[in-house]
Amino acid sequence: MLATNAVVCDNRSRDVTRSILDAYAKRYSALSCIYKESNAGFARAHNQLLATVHSRYHIICNPDILISNNIFTPMFEFMENNPQIGVCCPKFLNPDGSVQFLNRRVPNVFDLFLRRLLPKVLKPYFKKRLALYEMRDIGYDKSYDVPFVSGAFMFCRTHVLKEIGGFDERFFLYFEDADLSRRVQNHGYRTVYFPDVSVIHLWERLAHKNLMGSWIFIKSAYRYFRKWGWTWW
Repeated sequence: MLATNAVVCDNRSRDVTRSILDAYAKRYSALSCIYKESNAGFARAHNQLLATVHSRYHIICNPDILISNNIFTPMFEFMENNPQIGVCCPKFLNPDGSVQFLNRRVPNVFDLFLRRLLPKVLKPYFKKRLALYEMRDIGYDKSYDVPFVSGAFMFCRTHVLKEIGGFDERFFLYFEDADLSRRVQNHGYRTVYFPDVSVIHLWERLAHKNLMGSWIFIKSAYRYFRKWGWTWW
């Protein structure tokens, strides 16, 4: 049985989250909490968590992820048997059991425009292009290398994350996972999809819900392309 510890970073929640976390922390010694007085953003908050751990593996897990069975042992064994892999991700499912197509190829401006700004009535004309970006041509039934692994759930080698400096904190939210994936690859490790296990992803999709989320997405995309180069097509 694997020994696991959970660390939760609360980015100044405004509801009853802190009192719930305090209650659970008192009951479970494996749970510890970090409370922030301001919203530090996804990248910075996760780096603060990473600085507190001294483990072989580190799991990055969003609060909108549901885990219904033991996925950790198979992922641990997969990583142990493949030392060249730095990060792997599971199959992501919707609550109804359908697959979420979260594996991504390297982002470019045109694909992001199609996904975020193209009117829905026109999207059927670009169905094949959108499917290629989501790697549907390869499918979601076998393991393979993924250029852009979703940050919603990552099973990572801790030393690799520490060696590359964790997430780039210039990304408040969005594209920090695309950036991390590329830096892991540049460090000589693979980023891999592992479909033998799955999680349910409720997928809040802030960028689709309000103008603030869309603006954060646009700023992060700009920072990403400024850093890695403007790939238009």
